[in-house]
Amino acid sequence: MSTITIALAGNPNSGKTTLFNTLTGARQHVGNYPGVTVEKKEGRYTFATGEQATIIDLPGTYSLSAYSMEEVVARDYLVQEKPDVVINITDASNLERNLYLSTQFLELGVPMVIALNMIDVAQDRGISLDAQKLADLLKVPVIPIIARSGKGTAELMAAALALAKENVVWNPLHISYGEDVDLALQTMAQRITAAGFMTDNYAPRWLALKYLEGDSQIREKGRTYNPAVDAELQEIVTTVSAHLHKTMEAHPEAIIADHRYGYIKSVLRQEVITHKFDIDRLHASDRIDKVLTNRFVGPIIMLAVLLGLYKFTFTYSELPVAWLETFFGWLGGTAEALLPDGHLKSMLISGVIDGMGGVLGFVPMIMFMFFGIAILEDSGYLARVAFMMDRV
Repeated sequence: MSTITIALAGNPNSGKTTLFNTLTGARQHVGNYPGVTVEKKEGRYTFATGEQATIIDLPGTYSLSAYSMEEVVARDYLVQEKPDVVINITDASNLERNLYLSTQFLELGVPMVIALNMIDVAQDRGISLDAQKLADLLKVPVIPIIARSGKGTAELMAAALALAKENVVWNPLHISYGEDVDLALQTMAQRITAAGFMTDNYAPRWLALKYLEGDSQIREKGRTYNPAVDAELQEIVTTVSAHLHKTMEAHPEAIIADHRYGYIKSVLRQEVITHKFDIDRLHASDRIDKVLTNRFVGPIIMLAVLLGLYKFTFTYSELPVAWLETFFGWLGGTAEALLPDGHLKSMLISGVIDGMGGVLGFVPMIMFMFFGIAILEDSGYLARVAFMMDRV
């Protein structure tokens, strides 16, 4: 019985790793992708039918452009390893933003199942989603889930298994980006096809898109693969970029991004998403953000939080530090009384016992400090501090 490969992909904080842990439990191991320090998580999943799947938790990304090492790693894995299915985890309460990555998966042509995660959060915010309508419009399975509780995950994995068994050919989605860009894409795709320019791994139109978006990794690969064709494509990019800048004061990558969001909005407006409350209504987290990220109040709150962390660390670590000091003091005194004078005694007391006591005496403080930092990070406060500091 063959094992299928399923890649989990999605935006950071979309619940991707939560779903990975729910599916694989303890049957997982962590390493690094070759040549980079990006973490690679891999686990096993057993279907109700007894069939096996290898689950790959790809790095969280906002796009498939080479803006970060995580995005390069995720894209390279999809293109080179070609998993049987990609499960795209989306935050149902921020669907428009999350579907930007989904659209790029569709343009790449990967066999995909969309998981509408945190559907409960969306409902609490008065957001209703028609998953079947979205599936019909995007022509991919769409399954509502709650990764935290495991609700809907069985249906999600069943849909992924069914899609994997179809052995569908990668079929890239073509989005119109306006007459000027579309014409450039058509010309570049024809040249790429005629020359067989990196077409073993990439669809011609997708390659042309990456050239127009100024993707540094793809351009570097192109220069290495065939410098002559690369120069022709670069010339087309330069010409269309100059034309767009002259007529619209915009660059190709900006126009491409705008049209992608336009495509997403056109899909969502077809009765896919409805809002019970005012769409501009501020939720509790939004109101908290307005205070925590305020350029005047935010730094004061940050100093207060750091002072609280300092107080928490030194107050609660005081007792375990005293215990360790007492223990190593007793151990040193016992060794002093029992061992005969000499180099061995001096080494054990002054070197080993006093040395270990001096080092381990800091462990409780470090533990409490990192515990406090972990709470701040998991609460989302550190991300808000980073955003606030950028504005100060």
